[in-house]
Amino acid sequence: MTRRRMRTAHRLGTGQGRISLATTSAATADAERNIDWIAVELAVNGELPCGLTRPEEIEIARLLTAKGMGPTDVGLYLGITKGTIRTWRDKGWKVRPLGRPAKAVR
Repeated sequence: MTRRRMRTAHRLGTGQGRISLATTSAATADAERNIDWIAVELAVNGELPCGLTRPEEIEIARLLTAKGMGPTDVGLYLGITKGTIRTWRDKGWKVRPLGRPAKAVR
C-alpha cells in the first residue's frame, strides 16, 4: 500500500485578505521592468492571466511568498519549479531591466 501525501489547498485572496496594489493613482505598467501591475494584482488574487512576463512572475512570487505561501505552492500556481522560486528569493527578487542581457557563461 502506498501512502499519499495530502496537500492543503489554498484559495488565493481568501482568508489572508485580498492583496491590493495602488494601480489607480499610479502608473499601471512599469515599462523599464516590463511589469503590468494590473496583471500582477489579478494574479495574486487568484485570477491568473496568461502570458505573464518573467518580471511579472517574479513580482507575483514575491508577493505570494510575503503573504505566507511556500515555494512549492507558489511554483504550482505559476507553473514554475519550487527551485526557481527559491532562487529568485535567494537573489533578493531582482528583476533585470529590459535590454540588459544575462551574463554569458564561459
